[in-house]
Amino acid sequence: MDFKEFFEKMDQERIRKYRELNAVAVKGQTVCAGSSLMENFPINELLMGLGSTKTVYNRGMGGYTIERYDQVLDVVLDLEPSKLIINIGSNDLNLPGDTIGNLITRYRALIQRIQAGLPRCAITMLAFYPCRPDDGGFKMEGRVPRTMEGVNLANQKVKELAEELGCAFLDCNAPLLDEEGFLKKEYMTDPIHFSPAGYVEVLKILEPYL
Repeated sequence: MDFKEFFEKMDQERIRKYRELNAVAVKGQTVCAGSSLMENFPINELLMGLGSTKTVYNRGMGGYTIERYDQVLDVVLDLEPSKLIINIGSNDLNLPGDTIGNLITRYRALIQRIQAGLPRCAITMLAFYPCRPDDGGFKMEGRVPRTMEGVNLANQKVKELAEELGCAFLDCNAPLLDEEGFLKKEYMTDPIHFSPAGYVEVLKILEPYL
């Protein structure tokens, strides 16, 4: 089994796991959706540390673009959430071409599909998180490095999209940024991901929206 086959098998197992968990989940709670930066968020453990009794389901899918997430959107819709916290599209920033324009087009279609299926769900669209400029370790064929210039531009466009679609927009990035506007080195685990200590800071801002 080569790496691609292994990754696809693990991905299918993750989807199967989520669908099995959804079958016994409590409907109408808060759901967090997104790619690896959401999947890596230890949100339930951090909430327990705060003494919170809120029920939150994490349906993050590492490596996913908006288009790929749309293909398995049932993992969110089946939970019938009353609140949805979504942070999807950061991997689209690594795609070549008209990245921002294509990202917003796909993101609009995804949110509209969610709104059609969950008309009473309150949707909060999170700003994309900061990164470091040394993104060389994440270079892949057909991908371009993620930059803060791209992240900042995308966040402005996503904020405008949220306003257009009647969603909330939430930027949790301030405590993660260094003086130069990059992801703080003390929080990073690699140039585009950060540690639990960083998520602690994010949750301080996010918690009232859950």
